[in-house]
Order: sequence, then structure tokens, then C-alpha cells
Amino acid sequence: MAIEKVTLVYIEGSLRKISKTLAKCCESGAFHINPPPDTSGTDFTAKIMKDKGVYERMIKRTKAIAESVGVKLDDKVQHDDIEYNTSTDFKDYLDSVDNMQKDLADEKLRLSSELRSKSAIYHNLLRFQGLDADISELLSCRYVKARFGRIPNGSIRKLSFYDDRMFFFYPFEKKENFTWCLYITPTDEKNSTDYLFNSLGFERTELPDYLKGNSDQAANKLLEEMDSDLERMNAIEDELKKIADSVGVKLSKVYAKLKVINSSYELRTNVTAFDNKFHFSGYIPSREKKRFSELMADVGDVTVTYRETTPDDTSAPVILKNNRLFRPFEMFVKMYGLPAANGIDPTPIVAITYMLLYGMMFGDVGQGICIMLLGLLLTKFTKAGLAPIITRIGFSSTVFGFVYGSVFGNEELLKDFAVFRFPPIYSLFYKEPPEDVFQASTLFLIMALIVGIVLILLTMIINIIVSLKMRDFESGIFGASGICGFVLYASLIAGFGCSMALGIEIMNPVYVVFLIALPLALIFFKEPLLHLMETHGLKQGARAANGGNVNTGLKAKLAAMNESGASAPEKKSVGMFIIEGVIDLFETCLTYVTNTMSYLRIGGFILSHAGLMLVFSIIAGMFDGVGSIIVLIVGNIFVTGFEGFIVGIQVLRLEFYELFSRYFKSGGIPFKSVSANIKA
Repeated sequence: MAIEKVTLVYIEGSLRKISKTLAKCCESGAFHINPPPDTSGTDFTAKIMKDKGVYERMIKRTKAIAESVGVKLDDKVQHDDIEYNTSTDFKDYLDSVDNMQKDLADEKLRLSSELRSKSAIYHNLLRFQGLDADISELLSCRYVKARFGRIPNGSIRKLSFYDDRMFFFYPFEKKENFTWCLYITPTDEKNSTDYLFNSLGFERTELPDYLKGNSDQAANKLLEEMDSDLERMNAIEDELKKIADSVGVKLSKVYAKLKVINSSYELRTNVTAFDNKFHFSGYIPSREKKRFSELMADVGDVTVTYRETTPDDTSAPVILKNNRLFRPFEMFVKMYGLPAANGIDPTPIVAITYMLLYGMMFGDVGQGICIMLLGLLLTKFTKAGLAPIITRIGFSSTVFGFVYGSVFGNEELLKDFAVFRFPPIYSLFYKEPPEDVFQASTLFLIMALIVGIVLILLTMIINIIVSLKMRDFESGIFGASGICGFVLYASLIAGFGCSMALGIEIMNPVYVVFLIALPLALIFFKEPLLHLMETHGLKQGARAANGGNVNTGLKAKLAAMNESGASAPEKKSVGMFIIEGVIDLFETCLTYVTNTMSYLRIGGFILSHAGLMLVFSIIAGMFDGVGSIIVLIVGNIFVTGFEGFIVGIQVLRLEFYELFSRYFKSGGIPFKSVSANIKA
């Protein structure tokens, strides 16, 4: 439940080992490569990328060979036993396999094409059954031309209008809209006759002149030829299957290795090379160090150096590490942005608060179970990232349903379980136990405020820890959610709470001066105080050369200021300083009020859920028997879908605007494993 520790890796070696080294990095599945230093004006990258197209072409060739012999390639297969490392090695192997199957594959392709052609001719011949003339002789006549085809049935009647034309018309198979036919015309008249039939909608069917005999004889001859071709095709497929059985496994391994090597070429833009050596760096999860070392040991002639990252290494990529309960909520964190490498992983906080708030705002045993079952089904049959979250909030809704004593909106079945009816709870606000949720509305609204106050104080504490860890003193000490803000907010809540709830006045002059006025003054004067702290930091830095401690974060910040020419903070007039300070204090106090009141929506949704179910209960009471049951079912489906969705959005809003904004420091770099980030 934290940001996983990563290790910086430096790799260098002989340039001839670059392909194998990068391939091993891809194979590890746990290597995040860094961009290279500036190499403008050099030909480092060009020298390393020169063979990229070769491997892409080999991958295409491997796919073509596999398709020819019927091998199903698997790019995930282990290929450690394939010793080919150069483009020549792979080319020689593919040539040998290609020679085994090329003639057979070409013959199969030719036979397949001929079969398609003969099949089409055969089906056309069936349209002209009953033709006694030899087709070959008919089509090769010198003084007459024969045309096979089909004509619309309505056009046949119109042929009688052209008795003066020189043609003979022979109808054959008749269909609903067309009739298959033959017309014969003298060669000298073929143009005018063709024009006439085309105007009548005639569609010509080409028959080859090698067909011997009448239509039946030619069709039978074609069937014999097709049977012979099919027999030869089956024999070829048997031979290709034998070849596939003999080379299939190795061909698949070669394909997998080619893809890995080709993938490595995408990474070569991140590699520099000089003096016949390559150099690049990246990060691996620290737990993968041993396995990564073993992979690199297989390469040989490569030097691998490891350096553990420090909290100041903000360039390190971020890997969120959480248990199964919290892991689905990483999606919400990533929507807001990854935490910085030296920050904290807020996922557990998000998971706990999201489930807690959702259950409080939508507590119902029956509807919660339905939501949980929906989440389980979506998790099993889909890959939706939201599905596991739905399962968890459904469980939370079920738990709080027992707290409210609600089952599908019915508050009588679990009346004895309702917490707001317990004497220690209701006696704080009522003399008699509330009969339903509406009578306990004051209790729920006050409890919602208490939950909000606790969460705000908790997020302030987290912000203080994170900010001080990142040496962000402005946010950690003087910010609205820093130490001063925490003391101010907690003091105001304690003062007004004791006065209004318990009748105890604790806001005496000393209390006000030290716990309210002093934090306000510190927030107001935060800029000059921060400047004093920076000045003190400079003194510490000066003593560090003689053995003192170095404020590394401040030192880096000042160095950056000097480089940019900013030697001193921007000067402000007294009036501008006062105006900005007053506005900042007003905004801080207003934010405390609005953020606290924002949590009243928790109580509001508790009451709205009960109200919606009451409406459907009243409507159901207007019907008898089956009608009443249908209304209740439809009502529960509507409330579960509509209100459940709205509550999910509202809780997400609370997370992002009331919780995240107080302590979350984004800006982290996502860890991208090269094997998952490369397109081969």
C-alpha cells in the first residue's frame, strides 16, 4: 500500500550486443527505459537504427510462410533455445523453410484459383441445360456469333417487335425475374444485335471456348477436372501439414524472437553509442533486481550497474503497489494524476473513504447486495476497471443498510438493527427513539458534519506529513491545510462545538490569541517567514562545506534561481502585500466553511433515498396483488440505478475536491515496461 521502490540501472556494452541486450530488457517485462542525453549533431541514433526495416520484413515473411503451411504463430512462446542473433541467421532459416514449401504453396494457390474459376463456369453451364450443340464449335464460328446470358422476362415479349432483325433467340432456364438464354446473329450484324439486346436489359455470361460437347457433357467434364484438382489439393495439404508439424514449433519461436528484436529497435532512439559501445539507463522494480541480473548475464560482454533511488530522485517512475482490496481504486488516483516519486500513494485512503462515504449515502441491504452481485458479474464477464469497485461499494452499501435497518426501502424488517434507534445514540438528540429515518434527520445531518470534520482534519495531517517529506514548507507549515491551518481549523471547530453542543465556553482570550489569531498571523506573514527560512537555509548550506548539513532541496532550488537570473523574490508594496494577505485569509476561512458544509450531502442522500423509496411504497399501495409487486420492483430498479449512479458521482466529487486537493501532490512519471509499451 505504497509507491513501490525502484532501482536505477545503467547498462553499457559492445555495440554488437545491442539487439540481444534490448531484447532481454523487453523479455524482462519490468524495464522502464530513460530518454537519452542530448546527442544533437551526432549520428549515434542513425548508426543503431540501420537494420530496423530488415526485421520488419522478416516478420511479414514469417507470417506469410506460416499462413502457407498452416502454422498458427504465437509471439508469447519461450524462445531461449533459438540461437539466431543476426539478420543473416534468420534469413538463412526462413530461406530453408521457404524452399521446403514454396513449390507446394504456389501449386496450391494455382489450383485454388482454377477451382474457383471452374466452379463458376460449372454453375453457369447448369443454366443452359438442353443445349445440344458443341459449345466450343458454337463459340468459334466464323460467320455467326453466339451470346450466352440472361434477359428480363418482360423484355422477351418485346422481341416480337424485331422480327425483321437477323438473330435467333433460344430461351433456357426461367426464373422469377430473368430467363437464361442464347441468341445467335451473323457476324456482320453483331453490333446492331448486341445494341438491341443490351437496350432490353440483356446481361452477358462469358463461357470459355475450350468447353467440349453440349452443356451436359461440358459440365460433366468440368466436374471430373474439379474432382482431380481437389484430390491434388488434399495431397498438397497433407504434405504441407507434414512440413508444418516439422517446422511449426521452431517457426513460432523464431517469430517470437523476431518480434522481440524488432521491438528493441523502437527503443534504440533512447540509446547512445560511441567508441563501438552503447549506453542507456532505466528503472526496474527493486524486487526484480535478481531476475534482471540473471537475464543480463546471458548476454555477455555487458556491464550492468545498479543504484538505489533516493527520496530526492523525482525523475524515478512511479509504480503503485496495493493489495487486492484497494488495487481497483488506483483508477481514480490515476484519473487525478500519479503521485510524485517522493510522495505517498493515496490509494488506500481513497479506497477506504470512497467505500465509507458511498455506504453512508446509499445504505440498503437489498439494493447493496444487488449492486455487489452486478459488480461480481461484470468482473467475471468483462474487463471493466469499474467492476471491482462496484463490488466493493455494493458490500459497503449492504453493511450500512443494517445500520439504517433498510431492506429494499423497507425499514420494518431490520428495525431492531437500526443504529439510530439505539438508546446511546438517539438519546443525544431525542427523548424517544425515532420511528423512521425522517424523524432522525437532525442526527444524520450532524453525524454527516462530524464525518466531514474528521476527514478534513485527517487530510490536513496527511498533507503536513507529505509536504514536510517533500520539503514544501509553504504547504506543510503555512498553508490552509498545513500546521497553521490544522491548528486554526481544529481550534475553531473545538471552540464552536463545545459552545453549541455542550454549552462549555473555551474560547477565552488566551485560546483565541494562541490558537486562532497566531495561526492566522502566521498564514498572513507566510511569504516573509518563508524568505527567512530560505536565508537560514543558505547559512546551513555555507557551513556544509566545512562538514555541516546540506539542505539539498533548497540548494537545488537556489541553483535553479541563479541559472534563470532570479536572485531575489519579487518585491511587493506594503499595500499589495496586505491586500493579498487579507484575500488569502478570507479564502482560507471561506474554504473551511464551504468544505465542512459540503459533507451535509451525506445526510441529504440518506434522507433522499428514504424519500424515494417512500414514494414508490405509496404508489405500490394504490395497487393490489401483482401490480403492487411490479411497482416495488420497478421502483427498486430505478432507485438502485439512478440514485446509485448519482451517489457514486457525488462521492467522487468529495474525493477530488474535498480530500485530494488537500494533500495530493501529483506529477509522478508512470512506470512503462518496454515490453508492454512497444508495437512490434
